[in-house]
Amino acid sequence: TLLHRLGGFALISFALLVPVLDFLEAELRVFGLARYQLDTLLGLSAHPFMLFAVYFVVMDFADYWIHRAQHRWAAWWQLHALHHANEHMSLWSDNRNHLLDDMARDVLLAVLSWFMGISPEQFVVWVALTRGLQSMQHANVRLPFGWLGERLLVSPYFHRMHHAISSGYEGKAYGCNFGVVLPWWDLAFGTAKYDAPQERTGVRDALQGRNYGASFWMQQKLGVLRLFGKA
Repeated sequence: TLLHRLGGFALISFALLVPVLDFLEAELRVFGLARYQLDTLLGLSAHPFMLFAVYFVVMDFADYWIHRAQHRWAAWWQLHALHHANEHMSLWSDNRNHLLDDMARDVLLAVLSWFMGISPEQFVVWVALTRGLQSMQHANVRLPFGWLGERLLVSPYFHRMHHAISSGYEGKAYGCNFGVVLPWWDLAFGTAKYDAPQERTGVRDALQGRNYGASFWMQQKLGVLRLFGKA
């Protein structure tokens, strides 16, 4: 829980990748290739709050597509399925993940943040804000935000449908309600679902007897075995 809530992999990925990417950028400048950061392109250098809002939206857009890839790519799903194997939603459900799943997502987002020019301070705020909101989304509460609110921010009601067995990861789109913080992308790309009945949460093969592990280390081991078709 501490590793995930404090953004352990996200912050470590950012800290380790930024020096490497800065070095590569310096080498590319020799060939006349430069990186154009968002604050320069948009003229928002003097408006840090507006700039952070832009960063937040862009990062959430990327996170939406990463989340869809976690469901769409069979190998990645073998890791991400651990998160969906929760049969009971709670405030802690978002902490039950495979380490390799977290690492892949956080590395991609750290690279994107570098390209946009996010400062370390802004990255820490983004991690803290998004992780806190994701904990709230997994809470086992009947808490719809109303017609408008449900279209502005992902609620526990909206996200519970994502975890439902039949509608949450099966079907043509490999699931629904992929939005991490903002449901805008689901609405824009046709993956939003608001009218589904409340279903049991989990994954079908776990209910049929597939073992996802009771302890943290067994969950990690079985995830790697699933990745290679051994479990």
